[in-house]
Amino acid sequence: MSKDSEKKRDYDEKIEQLKQLARDLPKESGVYLMKDVAGKVIYVGKAKNLRKRVKDYFFGRDERYQIKFLLKRIEAFETIIADNEEQALLLERDLIRKFKPKYNIRLKDDKNYLSIKIDTSEKWPRPQLVRRIEQDGARYYGPYTSGNQARDLLNIINETVPLRSCNDTVFNNRVRPCLEYQIKRCVAPCCLDVEGEQYAQLVKQAQSILSGKTDEIVKQLEVQMQKASDNLDFELAAVNRDRITALGRFKDAQKFMSAGAENRDIFALYRYESLATLSVMEVRNGRVADNRNYHFEELALSNSEIIQSAIEQYYASDRLVPEELVLSDAPENKQLLGSYLKKIAGCKVTLTVPERGLKFRLVKLAALNAEKHFDLKFNAEDRLQKILKKLTEICKLKQVPRRIECIDISNLQGSDIVGAVVSFYDGKPDKSRYKKFKISFQDKPDDFLAIYEVVKRHLSAGMRDAEFPDLLIIDGGKIQLKFALKAIEELKIEQEVIALAKARSKNAKRRAVHERIFLPESLESNSPAIQLPAGQPLTRLVAGIRDEVHRFVISFHRASRDKRVFSSVLDSIPGLGAVRQKRLLKTFGSVAGIAKAQLEDLKAAKIPESVAKTILEHLNANEILDD
Repeated sequence: MSKDSEKKRDYDEKIEQLKQLARDLPKESGVYLMKDVAGKVIYVGKAKNLRKRVKDYFFGRDERYQIKFLLKRIEAFETIIADNEEQALLLERDLIRKFKPKYNIRLKDDKNYLSIKIDTSEKWPRPQLVRRIEQDGARYYGPYTSGNQARDLLNIINETVPLRSCNDTVFNNRVRPCLEYQIKRCVAPCCLDVEGEQYAQLVKQAQSILSGKTDEIVKQLEVQMQKASDNLDFELAAVNRDRITALGRFKDAQKFMSAGAENRDIFALYRYESLATLSVMEVRNGRVADNRNYHFEELALSNSEIIQSAIEQYYASDRLVPEELVLSDAPENKQLLGSYLKKIAGCKVTLTVPERGLKFRLVKLAALNAEKHFDLKFNAEDRLQKILKKLTEICKLKQVPRRIECIDISNLQGSDIVGAVVSFYDGKPDKSRYKKFKISFQDKPDDFLAIYEVVKRHLSAGMRDAEFPDLLIIDGGKIQLKFALKAIEELKIEQEVIALAKARSKNAKRRAVHERIFLPESLESNSPAIQLPAGQPLTRLVAGIRDEVHRFVISFHRASRDKRVFSSVLDSIPGLGAVRQKRLLKTFGSVAGIAKAQLEDLKAAKIPESVAKTILEHLNANEILDD
């Protein structure tokens, strides 16, 4: 018997034993403690009915994806009966504090506030957010108790002073300026000949902003704007104007969130698989008074359970409970939680999960704060760089790609053939660079020629604007890649390009099993495609980009098709514009309905008599009788 077979047999035997134990549990309310092979408590849960709740784990009735991770580690469990569900809630809270189980959440204050660091000992310094102030000779500004304040300040600097914002890995691997240079937000010292003294002056400007001294910079920018305008360099003048505007926003920024004097706490969760950050924003008298962030790893809970447990723990330490809690996710048991909070607060506490309005905007703000803290805590940039490095190695690219673009084609039996390009920068969609293409030939279902046309038109525009993606992905296989390479060769440019396609199983449903990458060299050597394992970060990145272009091109195709379908015989009738067409179709339902109408019916729809007569004559001549 193989080791895998033995493991499966042992696992099945363990689950059967636990099932039998679960069948004998009482039906009362209480708490259950799951233990691992060493007898350590790894999860604590509460239940209104212990037997039913625990059986759900082992009989497959709990379909949460995280349960499978727990089941692999659970070797035993024990239960504690409580008088009622509320007592079970309090007992659960106390046991979590005592055992600190791995798969429950535990609130730990994010004590390290954000600071902005500028290390002038570097050749090309950059402002960056940090959580630790070290004795390294760098200059630190802050700390800022509000994470949003620190990030807003950094954004103002990026908008105003064209310093580099990329990390050292990206900076040291650039071979040509990126988009930041194109939009005048960086002088590109990575690739261009930038004078050190000029860059040092920019660093001093950033330091002045961080010190709150913006008046002198505004004066300098005003002089530069006027000079550029006098020299008819209106593009540079507009850049300086926008920088002055950004500094004005920074100086005049208001901290009020609402005009009332409300007291409320906002709980917002940002999650990626088993990692999560919870942001708790305290609003007092209509103003954000404080913000706390908590980070969780190896989560085995749903969002509702996290919110529920977090609130229970947050107010368990004599913290003031406001009149209202605004939540990003509904708690697991709203009624029970409400009763618990009422006992602590001495009055009713409203729990709200808003979908619009001011409260919804507050949740979005807290969620954004949670996302940013998540990125800082779990090093999203480092994770992305590792993924991109792996992509660089697999695809044998010349540099780590920051801007990745993807092309796809859509048609219906040769009609309304369209193409589209989506653009991602540092792993995030840049919708300002999305493009749509109406293919020049129609009624000929040739996706390969369509790929050729879109690639050539898109990169030709890139030649004019000196903007090329670091990597171009073609949705398709070898033949699509071949036609893309043909277009690139004819343009006589250097462009990294690969193709991405799904490999499918041979069963009737043709279910996709994994992704495949085709490289240009595979066309000559006839080497097999590179298979990407499902669920891996690299696979999710490239597949996500491909899925986005697929969504975008399908939407464009449908819009094009609908426009053609709805552009009917009415378009050729003199005096019948778009407004009148819309009114007629709304009134009579279809062109056939209009054709069946009487003259008086058309006049009643506010159509002039002369135009109404022309409509009926035209439709009758074209024999529009039914739908």
